[in-house]
Amino acid sequence: MDARSLGATVGAVLVFLAIFASFLFASKYKSKSEHYDERQMAVRGKGYQYSTMTMLIMLFLYGGLYGFLKDIVSPQFAVFTIGFIGVVVYSIYCIINDAYLQVGQNPKKWIFIIIFVIAANLYCALHSSERGLTADGFATGVALNILIVVSFAAVLVTMLIKSALDKRGDSNEES
Repeated sequence: MDARSLGATVGAVLVFLAIFASFLFASKYKSKSEHYDERQMAVRGKGYQYSTMTMLIMLFLYGGLYGFLKDIVSPQFAVFTIGFIGVVVYSIYCIINDAYLQVGQNPKKWIFIIIFVIAANLYCALHSSERGLTADGFATGVALNILIVVSFAAVLVTMLIKSALDKRGDSNEES
């Protein structure tokens, strides 16, 4: 194992331990007032339906166009992209319908986490030794980093727009 692989392994273990410790800490001191109400649960269920249908339609389209697309994009990258699009559809639908965050949850904390994920993956994509989105027919780490950046950026933009619209609506109701 060379120094680069050892460094990546140690870094991954440290990140995993930090995330695991934060989950333990969060679950121990978690506020019991955070929950999804019945309306949010129904909206989330509808979001799952839209997400699943989007993914199925895209998979059928990709399957029908596979012969044409197999030389343009690797099958693995296409399937990952379709999965990410499904997650983004679900997230955007839930954000628009106020079902993304639990009742009593602080959206600023989630916006900070999303910005951190975008920054970390963008840094990894820009400073990776791999070049290109695919290598030998497989998606590279750079491709997955870019998918994560684009997905989380779409969620972040939606959250910011929804927050601005909600603030504008609140100020209109007061006047």
